[in-house]
Amino acid sequence: MHKIQYGMALLAAALALSACGSVDPAGSEAVSQTAGGAKLAVTTSPNRPDLVSGGDARLIVSGGFSGGVDSFQVSVNGVAQDVAFTLEGEQAQGVVSGLIDGENIVRVTSPSGSAADLVITNHPKGGPLLSGPQLQPWVCATPEAREENGLEPATYASGLSNPPLDAQCNVVPEVRYYYRTTATDCEPRHGFENSCFQPYTLAAPRPADMSQTTTDQGKTLDYVVRVERGAINRGLYDIAVLHDPDAPESELVAWNRKLVWFFGGSTGHLRRQSQPVSTWALDHPLSKGFMVAVASLTDASQNANRVVSAETVLMLKEYISDTYGLVRYTIGHGCSAGSMQQNVIASMYPGALDGLVLACSYPDSDGHSEEIFDAILLRRYFHSETFEALNAGLGTEEINRKRAIIAGHKDEGSVENLGRFRFAYLAGVWGEDPMSNGCKLPNDLVYDPVANPDGIRCAYPDHSVALWGTYPGTNIGRILKNNEGVQYGLGALLDGTLSPEEFVVVNEQVGGVDLDGNFVAERTIADPGALDIAYRTGMISDGAAMASTPIIDLRGDENSSVHYNWSSFALRDRLLAANGNLDNHVMWRVGLPGGGAPWTNPLWLDSGLPQMSLDVMDAWLAGIEADSGEGSQVQKVKRNRPDEAFDFCYLGTDYTRKVTDQAACDADPGLKIYSSIRQVAGGPRSSDILRCQLRPVDRSDYAGKLNDGQFARLEAVFPNGVCDWSKPGVGQVPSRGGWMDFSDQPGGIQAPELMRSH
Repeated sequence: MHKIQYGMALLAAALALSACGSVDPAGSEAVSQTAGGAKLAVTTSPNRPDLVSGGDARLIVSGGFSGGVDSFQVSVNGVAQDVAFTLEGEQAQGVVSGLIDGENIVRVTSPSGSAADLVITNHPKGGPLLSGPQLQPWVCATPEAREENGLEPATYASGLSNPPLDAQCNVVPEVRYYYRTTATDCEPRHGFENSCFQPYTLAAPRPADMSQTTTDQGKTLDYVVRVERGAINRGLYDIAVLHDPDAPESELVAWNRKLVWFFGGSTGHLRRQSQPVSTWALDHPLSKGFMVAVASLTDASQNANRVVSAETVLMLKEYISDTYGLVRYTIGHGCSAGSMQQNVIASMYPGALDGLVLACSYPDSDGHSEEIFDAILLRRYFHSETFEALNAGLGTEEINRKRAIIAGHKDEGSVENLGRFRFAYLAGVWGEDPMSNGCKLPNDLVYDPVANPDGIRCAYPDHSVALWGTYPGTNIGRILKNNEGVQYGLGALLDGTLSPEEFVVVNEQVGGVDLDGNFVAERTIADPGALDIAYRTGMISDGAAMASTPIIDLRGDENSSVHYNWSSFALRDRLLAANGNLDNHVMWRVGLPGGGAPWTNPLWLDSGLPQMSLDVMDAWLAGIEADSGEGSQVQKVKRNRPDEAFDFCYLGTDYTRKVTDQAACDADPGLKIYSSIRQVAGGPRSSDILRCQLRPVDRSDYAGKLNDGQFARLEAVFPNGVCDWSKPGVGQVPSRGGWMDFSDQPGGIQAPELMRSH
């Protein structure tokens, strides 16, 4: 029985227990009607009753307060439980514990005697929640890193005192304290000798260099940070929050009940538990009273499965809410793949993150992967004897200009940097080290086409195989990579910057990759089933699904590397195409290096943009939270957009003048918008066509530039035709609005819409 059927068998038992109570067939709320007409309604927050994990759940009770909140009676699966309720506005809140894995019946009885029965489906703290069967093997971290010894696999260090409790890598959470020094030239991240945050013992004398801070609730106190490390969903997390040293250790009296989640970048396909790579040490949010969360499974360098990332957010938010108090709203922040995760979560699971602060952003992972794939192929061609012979006699500067022309980039740097991501496509061992594969498992466990054809595959589609599925009869994850019909350098041919011969040769030579990630002469064709999943689930970020989430995009300059300026506008193009407006999207541009995370980058902090982005997003979400008027979430996003949330740029290092003339911004050398490899080939800037529909090769498309022989060679390259970019991509449809559950099958099925807790 699939879990999103909400336990219909247990539902029948619940109805038999009480004639006065009823359970919503959607499983989201239990409602009871008393003789006097008052309603007792019970649900859970921040997650729906079918998405509870860890054995605890925060109940939200409406109505039935005539005898006071202390008079509620609660039972779990027929056993009475003492639950301490508090009144929060017009609702009572209390946490039930001891839930068994699977379905539970929770009965709440009011002082007047009315009762409501709620079916809660609890999932293990070690997961999964929505992402389907977990990868195996999975190696838990240990207090100290351990080398492989023949019987035990190598492990990463957990940074904890105690070993894991079970095979799901659960641990006893541990708390440490730090204080913010008064230094002004310290390292803004944690873990460095000169870090702004130094270890602190609560009972120790107050350090002379301890600073103070005033929260956004107006409370001034010593700047002490409480950091808890634990495990959830088989990964490790840190949650950091301002702590009042005069308060009991378990009471977070300085927390403003708001959460900032720092998502990490890069890409990786590990099958090992690791510490979070991203730092909790974000001074501006911590100083104002925000809680900051980081997790290894939301560091893309440790985990490439975007649904695992999303469910980790859901599970840790619930743990925080059950343990410390209900989170009011959650703001995401992150650069590169940290932005990809945010956008995909907002597309697939709208409401899981309430607001996004993007940096060096991309719309999603799989659309951007086409640019990486193209760059890998072009980089190989650019280093080939064919390219060298074609450009014999030219200097390095002119050769590099040719490379940039074909790619549409500012210079040759982007192809060189992107092309090094080839490891993401390699299925097995790619080095001599005993654990040099992408899984970080012993090489003898890992796929090798000759020595171990049935071994564990370590490429991106294999890391997310529960989402994409496999090719029939194999253990090979289905791929989205596609360049059939793509005419590399077409725009450069037509504008005269690339010769006809160069155009034909690059398309003859570029080739593709096979299912193991090896270069082949044939173009690569995406699996139709994988394309269907990518679009239908919202994995290719859907502008319509994202319209309910406020976004602030901090766009820097990295046109010579991998976070090129046009990619922020790719998301804008999707939002405009789906919604006809940019009501939920703000872009602030500055010609600073785009890499890294602005909240830990001194140059960005000097500009004030990271601090401003948090403050404006906070005001935006507070307005939405307080908006009890009629209308949809999309309408509330629009009408509560702060006056400060408008597009502007800074020119140079003048951070006093917000320039709103977008033409002036575009003309700045650091803000200039170039293009992509696919755009030069004729594709859209939105980068959401993964596999193009084809049409016959037409000689009129080349403005008479190709001779008979060159045209015949081009026809041989494209026997099935070339891309027709005027049509949607193969399988390209709007998503179903998110909330996909992959528990029973790749591709997933849709769970009912999330009930926003605020």
